[in-house]
Amino acid sequence: MLLGFFKSIFSSRLAEHGYTIWNQKTTIMKLKGENKFFKWMRLLKQQQEKRLAYYLERASPIEVASFLEAQSCELVIKIFRALSIAKQGEIFALLNDNALQMQIYHSIPKSSFAKIFSCMPSDLRVDFYQRLSSKEHAHLLPYLSRKVREDVIMLNAYLPDTAGGIMNTDFATVLNSMTVQEAIAKIREDAPSKKMLYYIYVVDEKMKLVGFISLKDLVMRSPEEKIETILNVNFVYATVDEDQEVVAKKIEQYDLVAIPILNQEEQIVGIVSYDDAIDIIRAEQVEDMDKFMGITSEEDAPDYLKVSSLQHLKKRIKWIVVVFMASIVGHAFTHSKSAFFTPFNLIFYLSMITDTGGNVGSQVASVVLQALNRGQVTLADWARIILKELRIAIMLASVLFFLAYIKVFFTSSLDPETNRHYQVMFVVALSIVLQVIFSAFIGAAFPLAAKYFNGDPAVAANPAINTTVELLGVIIYYVVICWIINPVGSC
Repeated sequence: MLLGFFKSIFSSRLAEHGYTIWNQKTTIMKLKGENKFFKWMRLLKQQQEKRLAYYLERASPIEVASFLEAQSCELVIKIFRALSIAKQGEIFALLNDNALQMQIYHSIPKSSFAKIFSCMPSDLRVDFYQRLSSKEHAHLLPYLSRKVREDVIMLNAYLPDTAGGIMNTDFATVLNSMTVQEAIAKIREDAPSKKMLYYIYVVDEKMKLVGFISLKDLVMRSPEEKIETILNVNFVYATVDEDQEVVAKKIEQYDLVAIPILNQEEQIVGIVSYDDAIDIIRAEQVEDMDKFMGITSEEDAPDYLKVSSLQHLKKRIKWIVVVFMASIVGHAFTHSKSAFFTPFNLIFYLSMITDTGGNVGSQVASVVLQALNRGQVTLADWARIILKELRIAIMLASVLFFLAYIKVFFTSSLDPETNRHYQVMFVVALSIVLQVIFSAFIGAAFPLAAKYFNGDPAVAANPAINTTVELLGVIIYYVVICWIINPVGSC
């Protein structure tokens, strides 16, 4: 009986804390995944290259690429030499650090790099090729096989933002006159990757696309059956000169794994897969969000932490200044020349200060949120993010300080009290500076805090930031007025 009593208590307590226990278990599982990197680092420090290579060879290429991006170029090359050529090609293609890719390219013989280059996916291979100069093209091309060389030159001829510029040549084709058995042999010869083996494209003698079949169709049919009797003739395609966004929307609309890309003769020259479409749609969404938040977009969004503060400022300052100047014009129309600067008229500058803070905070939150979603930063980088945003905010505040000071100088020129005139100029300008700096801090901190507490940073960002920043703007303005002017004699 006593045992049953304790058992019931334990069960109720276990149920009461079940969510906590599950969270702890999930956290431990996550830590086990992260410990993989610590294990690799330990092997690296112990100079156990062979053992490290054993684990890296069997790990996901994207994980290995992330690990190598944190190492020096010399170490990366040393690790590369211990891996298979196929693995080197996969990992090199997934390196997000373009500078590291170029360092590796310049640090190893072209004959060795050509083997790595040949093992890269065709679309990523041509992306890297396009970053090379014409002189570097001439040095690399002689070491490539004829098939790879022709493939690179062909893909390089298309514009980057078209279907031809993003397609890859990793696909299988069979003739409609073949039998199932002959088609299977042809697929083995083409040797497409497992990811691209879902669709098999059927062409005629002139290599025109006439339909497609699935791998399941081949497996389930008789070896002697003709391909022309089992192919699907209703298919969606894109042309080489179509815009990449149109191609991505077709893949999304028709729920395709891949879409064939045809030239002017209706011959299949490549395919665009669903993962390429995801990248295009995501880039479009980022560009739209940047425009919505008044941030100048770039075609190739660089890593958040690797871009200098000055470059970030150039991307963001345009619309902040435009909105700020618009608020200045609006403020000018709310005043009469006969009563410009009684102490109570200071309140008309409040909306300009709070609006500027709201715009800055929303911009910062948007940029940090995008960096988190793209995996460019993690919670471990919180200090670097905050410091970077504060540097940008100080530069932006310096520009707005000057504009605010000039604005108050011209609009308050009729103030009979010269001393009060300069005081108000300094009050408004200083309040703008403090508001921008604190707004940037809040805009960076809120998404990070939401992610830390397992919330949704996107939900926490705008409403919370706008409310907090506006309240903070009122407090900052009131404190600065009390400190410098003290219009009512006591604050």
